[in-house]
Amino acid sequence: MRYPLAGRETLAALTAGSGLFTGALGLVRAVAKRALGPLAIPVAVGGGLMWLGRNLGDAYVELDGEKLRVKLGVLFDEVIPLNDISRVRQADWPLLGGLGVRTNMRDLVAVVTRPGPVAEISLWRPYRLPVIPHVYWVRAQRILVSPKDLEAFSADLQARLVS
Repeated sequence: MRYPLAGRETLAALTAGSGLFTGALGLVRAVAKRALGPLAIPVAVGGGLMWLGRNLGDAYVELDGEKLRVKLGVLFDEVIPLNDISRVRQADWPLLGGLGVRTNMRDLVAVVTRPGPVAEISLWRPYRLPVIPHVYWVRAQRILVSPKDLEAFSADLQARLVS
């Protein structure tokens, strides 16, 4: 069963908007200073953020057979066997925590697309999960996700863990 992540459209719009804003601001500042060399940095950053916003792709949590898949476009796509999950409970994610793939640098990876109530999935053992794909990983023992239908997802996962 697939559960889309809540707020995915907002995250994509913010990412694309940030890219447009960063690129425009950098262009204005570079032209004002008549510095064409430094122009490359804000245009590259702005273009990269615009590309990311347009290409965020699918964002969902999926329970399929004996595995859990968490996907946030090109940023995060991991599969965890259900027998490695110890429990699921509801938690709260603050807006100041940010949106996207986040970590506390110790034992938590959050794949969140909106603030507020989220599902906290605890694992029996630490998993090496990417925070920045192919660059930085965290040995996480907890994963936070923000499905649109939090109650249905939590109940479905809990039922699969019990059986």
